[in-house]
Amino acid sequence: MSGSPAPTAAISVTRDRLIALLADLCPAARIDLAGAVAVPCPLPHADRWRDYLTAGYHADLTYLARGADDRVDPTRRNPWARSLLVFAQRYGDGWDPDDRSSAVGAEPGRPWTDGVARYARGLDYHDVLLASIRSVVDGLAAALPGLRAQPAVDTGPYLEREYAWLAGLGFLGKNSCLIHERLGSGLFLGVAPSNLVVAGMSAGGHPDAAPLYAVAPRSKPGAADLATLGTAADTNRCGRCTRCLDACPTGALTAPFTLDSRRCIATWTIEWRGRAPDDARAQQGGLLFGCDICQAVCPWNVAAARRAGRSEMFSAQAAPVASVASDASDALDAPAAPDAPAAPAAPVASAVLPTLPFEYATLTDHAEIELSDLLRIDSDEFRRRFRRTPLWRCHPEGLRRNALTVAGGAGHDDLLEEVKRVADADADAEVRQIADWAWQRLQRRR
Repeated sequence: MSGSPAPTAAISVTRDRLIALLADLCPAARIDLAGAVAVPCPLPHADRWRDYLTAGYHADLTYLARGADDRVDPTRRNPWARSLLVFAQRYGDGWDPDDRSSAVGAEPGRPWTDGVARYARGLDYHDVLLASIRSVVDGLAAALPGLRAQPAVDTGPYLEREYAWLAGLGFLGKNSCLIHERLGSGLFLGVAPSNLVVAGMSAGGHPDAAPLYAVAPRSKPGAADLATLGTAADTNRCGRCTRCLDACPTGALTAPFTLDSRRCIATWTIEWRGRAPDDARAQQGGLLFGCDICQAVCPWNVAAARRAGRSEMFSAQAAPVASVASDASDALDAPAAPDAPAAPAAPVASAVLPTLPFEYATLTDHAEIELSDLLRIDSDEFRRRFRRTPLWRCHPEGLRRNALTVAGGAGHDDLLEEVKRVADADADAEVRQIADWAWQRLQRRR
């Protein structure tokens, strides 16, 4: 009968063959970690995800609630899928504890880009990572006739961090980020449902000890971790450390592994487009777009930054985890990061960590403007400067609102008169309201 698409047949590949293909394809595509998960499979944190929505922690982001069940089971929308390929690409090598920009943002005397989360200072990761995943998928299709795969970067209903954890790309930290013990948490994630049946791969439902491909191995398991290695309890390597919870200026991390997005500065500045709660607006301080505080204080990220700074060699034989722990505790006076498990099964692409994609570096064009320019940026200028960047998400009015909040919250006294002009004349009522708030705060500082 015509008009009905032919069903997609599953194709088989051995785990070793897929490992070899990924090792060949990922370096040129600038993919740092890759793995696979059989689908459908039980998700150990599915109930936590549903509880998150029920509690309203998703901050009224309705698209999350609409696809709630689809996120738990990718085959609901892709019934032909037999596995989910998972990819990660670095945008940073940890957070340097001597760099205070993540905490103070665009305070007076600093460039406005210091108030932008590191992931958003360059070009749009959706475009960059998607092109990289497509390159890998195209290579797999050439080697595996009949392959069907649909790459997605934040464009489909997937619990990317959960599946990345199941695929062995890292562990889930108390700050809710996926953390690789050697690369840290500065990772973009993407997926591709596929019709691959991977022989020799677990049926899913518990995390793999290591990804199928990695530019750096995960650390070897410590004795305390061996009991949970490869089980649903194999979730975090944070130990007793609560640095991220203690550092969050708004208390958005209400408990380990629990983020109330309604209280998160990233939500206020990005998803809510500069509409911080009236009674908490000052807590935004100098943060203009996004927030890295919970990542910047993480001992695993401090260790990753120090390792990258001294160009440490990476090898398939992981260095003792004690070196990671001492790096972190020396830098932050924090509890030592715990031993971090993962069998070094994935091949390592290079003895030296590859350079970061140049697209994620702070755009040189950003230096042409200052915070004062953002107070009054119009739609045309906003489009010209930010169309292909993550900043595009908050719209010109949102960026003006954020800039005004920073002007008032971080104490930009030199912008007092400019803020007053915006309060009197901006076409957007909410912009005028926040400008008035900022002007009053600056007036009180006189």
